[in-house]
Formats: sequence, C-alpha cells, structure tokens
Amino acid sequence: MPAQPLRPFRPFARPRPTHRAAILAAGALLSLSALVGCGGGGGGGTVVGPTTTPEQAALARVQLGERLFNDRNLSGSGRMSCATCHDPAFAHGPSNALPVQVGGAFETEFGLRAAPSLRYLDLVPAFSRGDGSLASLRGGLMSDGRAASLEAQARLPFLNPLEMDNGSVAVLAGKLRRAAYAPLFVQVFGETADDELKLTQATQALAAFQRESAQFHPFDSKYDRVLQSQAQLTPPEQRGLQLFRDPAKGNCMSCHDIVTQSSVQPRFTNFGYAVLGVPRNPDLPANRDPAYFDQGLCGPQRQDLATPAVCGAFRTPNLRNVARRPVFFHNGRFNSLMTVLEFYNTRDSDPGRWYPTVNGVVQRFDDLPVAVRGNVNVQAPFGSATPRMTAAELGDLLCFLETLSDGYQPGTPPREGCRP
Repeated sequence: MPAQPLRPFRPFARPRPTHRAAILAAGALLSLSALVGCGGGGGGGTVVGPTTTPEQAALARVQLGERLFNDRNLSGSGRMSCATCHDPAFAHGPSNALPVQVGGAFETEFGLRAAPSLRYLDLVPAFSRGDGSLASLRGGLMSDGRAASLEAQARLPFLNPLEMDNGSVAVLAGKLRRAAYAPLFVQVFGETADDELKLTQATQALAAFQRESAQFHPFDSKYDRVLQSQAQLTPPEQRGLQLFRDPAKGNCMSCHDIVTQSSVQPRFTNFGYAVLGVPRNPDLPANRDPAYFDQGLCGPQRQDLATPAVCGAFRTPNLRNVARRPVFFHNGRFNSLMTVLEFYNTRDSDPGRWYPTVNGVVQRFDDLPVAVRGNVNVQAPFGSATPRMTAAELGDLLCFLETLSDGYQPGTPPREGCRP
C-alpha cells in the first residue's frame, strides 16, 4: 500500500459535554488536600451543598471516586482494591504476568479472564445488537459487553466471589458508611439508609473518576505527539504504521480503527467483536475442567445471548499501551506482544505451532466447542497458507505499536531496533 501521510493535528473537542474543564478550573481554586485528606482522616473538606459551585461538586465526586478506587477495605479479604488488579503504574492493568488474578474473601479464588486495562474506556458505547449478526454487534464494557456503562462495570467486582467478594450489598454499604472518607461521601451524595442506593452512589463516583481524571486517558503517547506535530515516527515505526493499515498485510485497522477526525482522539478499536481462535491456556485454573469453554458473548458470564453465530466472540480492545501488557487475550494465553503478532501471522499457515496435536491431527481452535469453531475470523492476516508478513515486517509493526504507550517524553529515542 502506498505511504499515507498523517493528517495534521487539530485541537480535539470532546463529542459530548463533561465536567473535565470545570474540574480543572475548580482545581485552581481548591487544593486537593483541603477537599479530602489522603491518610484516612475525617471529612474536613469543602461541604457539597447549595452554596457549592458545580465545579467544586464535580471535583469532590472525582476525588471520592479516587478514594474508593484505592480502598482495600472494600473487599472481602480487606487486601484488594480496584487498583490491585488495575494498577496505575501499569496503565491501569495488572502488575503481574498471571493469566488471571487471584481474589475472593480469602484470596484463594482465581478469576476466569485476564484483567484488562481500564484506560480509554470513557467513550465505549453501550452494547447494541444491530441486525443481530456478529459484524453488527458493538460496544458494552467487560470483554463480553455485558456492562452497559462505567457505573455498571464498577459494580460487578464488588460482589463477584472470584474478585472483591463483599458477600452482599448490605455488607459493602456498611463498609462505605464506616470508611474514613464517609463524611466526604455524605457531603457529595447526602445521607441514605438505602444500601442499594449507597452502592449506586459509589459506582457513580468511581465512574466519575474514570471519566474525568486525566490519568485514565492522558493521550500523551508518541503517536499522539506525532499527530500534534511534536514528534516524528522513525522509518521502522512508519513502516509498521503502513503494515497496520495494509488490508493485505496486518489489516489491523479492520478492527482497531485509527480515527484522526478533529472531534475524536484515536481509540484504536471499532468497539466490535471477533472470534480469534486463541489457543486454550492450560495455566488457567478454570480450564482444568475439559468441558469448560469461555465463549464470550455466549457465556458463561454473559447469559442473555444464545445465538450460536456469535459464540466465542470477545470485544475488540483498544491498543493503547498494548506493548506494556504482561498478558494478552481474554485467557491470558500469551506473555509477549511479538508472540501475539506471530500468532496472527501464522495461525493458519502453521497451526501446529499454536495448537496441540492428537494422533497426528492438529486440534485447531481448541479453546472453543467444536460446534462453534466455524465462527473463527479468517480475514487477513488470518486465512492464508503462507505468512502474510516477514520477520522484519513483524518487527516494524511492533515498533509502531510501541508508539501507542502513554507517557512519551519528546526526544526520547526508541529502542535500538526501532531507530532510523
């Protein structure tokens, strides 16, 4: 494909109104320490009430969400917070290379899916079915789209016996009322004896934190700097971008859109669903049962869809910070981004590399029931008897993907293999 020049950067405007600008303005007026202490003291901050400005109220809600996000007491074990599995130092993803995280009231239970990053989720739309075909499905949070909003997503781990496992809404509400920041909670939302409402308020604060705090969507990768004309891709990175776009090579854009319109920053996802035929992970505790299959949209965690044509599908994640992930895919099967690229490139040309062989027959797509293996995606880079990319091209594609990591400092040289 001929080289395509990057579009010039234009200031981005959010497509929907938010409190972000108001929060930043409030931050200039209020110190965070005046609003809420970090050490677990009382609620000696600004009272949110009739005399409080909307900016102050918005800032208070976000700061309450941050306290909730980091509170380990909001778990059955008293040792897990949201940040335990979604560490800010690891792009709000897991800090270890375990295929799934350990949770439960006694931290003896294993999750069913790899912990995702929580960054860049603020524009994921609610799940929609379109015409019901796999290609028309869009949106929803969690890898199977079963959560319609950030609030709905925030609720699930609190009561999941494999995760934070608080046991009941009443138990969790009691913890919220006894928390060191309980006065701030009341200042933001007011008093309530309704346990369910208390939990709803907590999820609203967590969602506000995710939507409004810049740490969840900093847009400060090298690629962002390139769009702002503050950096340039090296030749290997530029070649990798072309491979990313090329429908006969990487074909990554078929699922991971690069949007450069002035109104929306690139999210590197079409919010759709795909069946990739990822190999079964023998290290996943749930897979000790040979009859167990995680079929994504068809369960076991999602229960409202039973259309065979969508079984095995998982939502396409965004690719920001993908080079920093310690594990990949819903089952945590791979620990290296290069291995992921090699899987895409040779899944169909060399299946014996990826799947077990029984009696001389390669068991392709072994992590899906036989009846739904026909759903597996065969678009490029799949569906070829020969690899679509050379080893050098895979290296270039990796170089480009590394430009999507947050926290780029202008002038920082890429690693040696990605330099001019």
